[in-house]
Amino acid sequence: MSKSVALLRIPDAFYLLVLMWIIQVAQTLLGFEFGAYGILPRTTEGLWHIFLAPWIHHGVWHLLGNSVPFLLLGWLIQIKQRVLFWEVTLLLVIVGGLGTWGFGSSGYHAGASGVVFGYWAYLLADAYYSRSPKNIILATVTVFLYGGLIISLMDVRPHISWIGHASGMVAGVLVAKLANRVSETA
Repeated sequence: MSKSVALLRIPDAFYLLVLMWIIQVAQTLLGFEFGAYGILPRTTEGLWHIFLAPWIHHGVWHLLGNSVPFLLLGWLIQIKQRVLFWEVTLLLVIVGGLGTWGFGSSGYHAGASGVVFGYWAYLLADAYYSRSPKNIILATVTVFLYGGLIISLMDVRPHISWIGHASGMVAGVLVAKLANRVSETA
């Protein structure tokens, strides 16, 4: 498939976003809050919920806030390589989730914002580590679109999982460093 056709393909992040919206609609229609399937730090239950937490949101506004950046930043990663999007997403869920599980406050942590912060940090760190012109362009687009995202790390209101945001960001940098180290040895 040519590069131009790949750019026009629906990004895989879209399908994950549809999943998040289906879960949110189910919560609304059933009148049930799935937030208890989020990460509950330092508990066995919370450890198992690391894989569920990014797809569950605490309401429509929470999901709306994550939808566009999740889609756009995920698409920027997929522009590089489709399989890379899935590898990065999985590693961000695991590493960012473990950070939230280990250091988070004693409530349930759910939502895709940790993954969003991870995508953001990954795109910037990947440009730094690889120094490839393509990755520098993608990082520039990332900063142009979401340069102010770093400011939201300072939002430490009790209902905001700032540790989830920070864990996602750290995970993004670590994943980029690992990916570039692996590509150097390949």
